[in-house]
Amino acid sequence: MSADPQRQCAVTTPPRPARTASRAVLAAFAALPALALLVGAVPGRTLDAPAATAPTAATASTGAPGTGPRARPAAVRTGCGAPLVIGHRGAPLDAAENTMAAFETALRQGADWLETDVRTTRDGVPVLMHDATVDRTTDGRGAVAELTAARVAGLRVTVGPGRAEPVPTLEDLLRRLSGSGVTLLMEIKWQRAEDVERIARLAAGSGAPVRLYSFSVEHLRQAHAVAPGLPVVLVQGAGMAEDPAGLPLRGIALDRTLATADRIAAEHRRGREVYVWVLDDEESWRLMAGRGADGLITDAAGRARSWADADCRAGGRAGGRAEPTG
Repeated sequence: MSADPQRQCAVTTPPRPARTASRAVLAAFAALPALALLVGAVPGRTLDAPAATAPTAATASTGAPGTGPRARPAAVRTGCGAPLVIGHRGAPLDAAENTMAAFETALRQGADWLETDVRTTRDGVPVLMHDATVDRTTDGRGAVAELTAARVAGLRVTVGPGRAEPVPTLEDLLRRLSGSGVTLLMEIKWQRAEDVERIARLAAGSGAPVRLYSFSVEHLRQAHAVAPGLPVVLVQGAGMAEDPAGLPLRGIALDRTLATADRIAAEHRRGREVYVWVLDDEESWRLMAGRGADGLITDAAGRARSWADADCRAGGRAGGRAEPTG
């Protein structure tokens, strides 16, 4: 994640869906030819049953401005109080980032939610791409906003381990998550207002649990205006931290440098959940869990899942361990 307007990433969280969601999700992933070699190759959790507490577009939104503090949902964490494990761009340490292979791998490794980035092509198709250009991540060149959807569809994501993979459209991922109970934290990158609105409408009509987040308060306002049922989350970093100015935020995604115990406690008093990015080591997971973070955005979903489960068994958060404020 980065606070640079051209390199952003963030997160969000609703009542935590059960760790075992719909078997249909992995079945749908498995049906993709590109994933044929991956299915069953990564040990870990499966998505076995629908999540009873998964939010919907109608129920996941929070109160309007001026309604006072909102209670933080108790279901946001595991039974022992461990934070959510959120697969940042899927599982980029094990598969090409922001591809269906990366998302499938993250779910198999035990990620609770998925995180991704959305940009729009020249002809108005939202695709999953972090950077403003395709240069770093694919075998092509050019700005996403200047390429057609057909051109992007012909590219392959080559950054990261494993085989090269196609660039998914947002609709591809939403279709596979619809009805699964797996929440998608979807960062809206800097783009035209009409593209922001198109992305929000597509997410709201998909049936998938989605949380919209962005560094841009204006983008969140635009999205909230056309899809008021979708929760919105503001991303803040050390180099960029806009004032939400009355926007009804469900949560806030903080760069680790901003995620002090006092700041997290203050956001909780406002009724907001807190997700911290990007955390890839046990020391960071333990520190942010002790500070009360609701979600850990990580490139290492498998290791984070193992740590969280071991911490639960050892009585970590359940035992009331916490870091002093300050």
